[in-house]
Formats: sequence, C-alpha cells, structure tokens
Amino acid sequence: MVPSTKRQICSDANTNNKRLKKQDQMKEDQDQLAKNDMTVDTLLPHLPDLIVHKIFRLIPTKLAVRSTIVSKQWASVWSLGVPRLDFDDEGDPSDHEDHNLGRRRLLFIDFVESCLRRCEKNQHLELDSFRLGMRYDCELIGAIRIDKWLSFAVERCVKELDMSIKRKDDNDLDESTYYCIPQTILNAKFLTSLNLEHVRIKETTDPISLPYLKTMSLKAVMVDVMVDGTTALDKLISMGCPSIELLSLASCSFSSSWWWWIDVTSASLKSLQIMDCNCNTLKVEAENLESLTFASEFSKHSSIRLLSECVKLKYINIYSKHLMCIEMHGRCRENVKANIDTPNLRVFGYNGFVMPNDVISLKARNPYCANILLNWDDEEVVEPTFLPPWTHFPTMRDFLQNFDCCNKVELDIRHDAIAEALTFPENFRKTLSPPLPNVKNLFVCIVRFRCPQTVARVSDLRDSLLWMAPSAHTFTITFWDYDDPEPSEEDE
Repeated sequence: MVPSTKRQICSDANTNNKRLKKQDQMKEDQDQLAKNDMTVDTLLPHLPDLIVHKIFRLIPTKLAVRSTIVSKQWASVWSLGVPRLDFDDEGDPSDHEDHNLGRRRLLFIDFVESCLRRCEKNQHLELDSFRLGMRYDCELIGAIRIDKWLSFAVERCVKELDMSIKRKDDNDLDESTYYCIPQTILNAKFLTSLNLEHVRIKETTDPISLPYLKTMSLKAVMVDVMVDGTTALDKLISMGCPSIELLSLASCSFSSSWWWWIDVTSASLKSLQIMDCNCNTLKVEAENLESLTFASEFSKHSSIRLLSECVKLKYINIYSKHLMCIEMHGRCRENVKANIDTPNLRVFGYNGFVMPNDVISLKARNPYCANILLNWDDEEVVEPTFLPPWTHFPTMRDFLQNFDCCNKVELDIRHDAIAEALTFPENFRKTLSPPLPNVKNLFVCIVRFRCPQTVARVSDLRDSLLWMAPSAHTFTITFWDYDDPEPSEEDE
C-alpha cells in the first residue's frame, strides 16, 4: 500500500472518531439538560393550573416572574396572562445616594415594560388590579412613560389601581416635583378602587367620569385649588364619582396658601376619613354618610360644617388641637355616637333634635359659646319607632351637660315638643344634678308655642331652665311670636 493511501485511511478514521465523540458529547449534553429540566420542575410542586393562576394573583409580579424560570408549568400559566400586576422597585425610599440608582432604575423600567409586552399578547386580558410603587422621582422615570403604563392598565379595564411615586423631599411642596394624574385615570370606566400617594391632582376643565368607583384613598397628594377657592378634589367627588362610598384623605396639601376648603358633596358616600390635611374649612353634604373621622394638628383649621343633609350619621370622631368652630345638624334618624376633642374650640353650633341613646361627648378647654337650636320636625319624622323627645329626660340632660364648659350657652327652642323635653319634672330635678352648673351666661330664645298645654306650663319651663344653670349671672328668656315682628324679653 502506498504511503498516501495509508495517510488517507488514517485521516478518515480520525474524522469518524471525532464525529462519534461529538455525537456522544451532544447526547450527554442533552441528557444533562433533560436532567436539569427535571430537577428544575421539581423545585415547584405540580399544581392544577387554576391553583397556580390564583397564586399569581396573590404574589408580587417580580416573584411570579421568578417562579416561571424554575417551572415550565408555571411559565405556561403565566404566558396566558395574569389579571394582577404588582410592580415595586423594592428599594429604600430614603436612600437617594445609591451609586447603583441609575442601573436599578433602568432594570426596573425594563422589567415593567417586558411584562407589559408579554401581557399585550393576550388581547382579551382584563386586569383586576394594577399597582405601581416607585422610589424614583417622576423625572427619573419620565411622566410620558408612566402615562403609557397607566394607559395600558385602563385599556385592560383595570378595577383596582394603586400607585405611589416617592419624591426626594416630601416637605417640598413645589407643584413641579409631583407626578400629575393623567386624564386617562380620571375617566377609567371600570375602576372600583383608587389609591394614590405622592402624586398631584391637577385642575382640569375636561369631564371626569368614574362611574363605578367605590373607594378612594389619597395620601400625601397635592390638590390644586381653583380661583374661587374650591379644589380639584371637590369636582372629582361631586361630579365624577356617583357611586363612591369610602373616601380617605391623609396628609394631603393644597396649592393655595391663602384660603381653601374641602367641600365634600356626595349622595352615595358612607364613610369619610380626613387625617392631617392642611385645609381651612371642611364642609360635608352627604345624605348617606354614616361615619366621619377628622383628626389634624394643623394650626390653620378654622371650622367644620356638617349640613342638614347628613341625616344618617352614626359615628362622629373629631380630634383637632386648633379647630375653632363646629356646626353640626342633629337631624340623624339613627342613634349618634360622637366624640369631639377640640381643646381650642370657640364656637359649637347644634341644630336639630336629640334621640334616645345618643352619645355626644364634647371636650373643649374653654369654648366661648355654644349655640344650640333644638327643633322637632313632625313632617320629617315619619317612622313609627320615633319617640318624641319628652320621653327621655336623661338623654337631654346628658346632652346639655357637654356644654357646661362653655362661658355662654344660647338655647333656641323652636317646638312645643322640645319645650316639653326641657321641662324637667320636679322629682327629676331633685334626684339628679343640673347639666350646666358652671355656665355664667344663659340666653334662651323661645318661639311662641302652638299647643295650649305648653303655654300653660311656661312657668314650669322657666323653673326648669333656672335649675339647669344655677350659677348663671345673666339669664335671659326671649319670646318670639310668629306674628309679632319684635320679641319680648324677660331677665332673671
């Protein structure tokens, strides 16, 4: 055999050996990958797809994505779309000197947008909830990009929206440092719950429509004030949220520094909570309101007005060190439990009647005046369970006792039934102590009664009033007649 032929045979043999070794190596690699896949899939238990889907609804999106890496089944379920997206950068909001902040920001943006691109593949996906929590300023992420993310959620008929965008300095009230809520959110037709933190609600002339919104919570939100003193929040509540039942405001601020008030007007609102918001005046007109909580340490608060439309109030809690004036209408058809702790209160106004088992507790250091207008509207009271006020003398006494800390009490009696309620029986007066022993000035205005029996007992009413405030230096009774333009007075 010639040498060249031998070399050719050897070369072919080497080539075959290399090919066989390569095939063996590929087979070993495939076997190893298969083993790895089996090992990976055993890291998470095999569960019914429906259970996996429910788990995805309960955990943050970042954790859900990580789980898809170690389980083919979970990855398959995720690819079908999950109705809950929860994006949180998980950073320390106080750490703004992080050298990796720029890199972390880019990773967060990339993660959010990759998840949204994956969800876009499912055209029929509807979102139950969308949460966006960031420690990055709006300028670092970009308002246009955030608008795009929120538009994606609204396009997927999101029902619950929760977003918080931290700022470098929470004490900086510069409006330009806030992210402005876009008009898209204010017209999210399917939204039922809205939670906003560290953002701005801007003044707008565009229509607002949140027809199914039930609950709204605003924390550290900047609210624009209109030229007429009303706020963007007023328009949002009264015109844009016809179904709202719970409204919570905490640490909210307003763009005006001279005069502003919160005007809550709603036919559907049931619960109102206002905590540490630096408004000037609170006015509430809500016929279905059942619970009101107000607490604030701000010195600029001046007054709270609960209008007569609030007829279903059951629970009132007011705590404010600097509140000066409260106007309250007592026309509630349910028993009211009210706790009012206002050490610097100057004027308390009450207009209405007192029901059995009403508990109204007022704590004020030295209020100047209590204006109490007691009325009883026979036309309003149609329920057969209503009892006239003269059937519960202890309730009336306990109610009046709250105003013993006042320097002056002005008592306005507008109905025969109220006169009966204030004509405490002699045995009652002998048994219990008077409700206003420390009041120095008592002014009583009595509209001329329509019932002859009540007119006959005016002297008994006068004796009862003298018992109510035994230490009064000034005791004046003014009688008004419906037909007489000028009142008549009696001084004691």
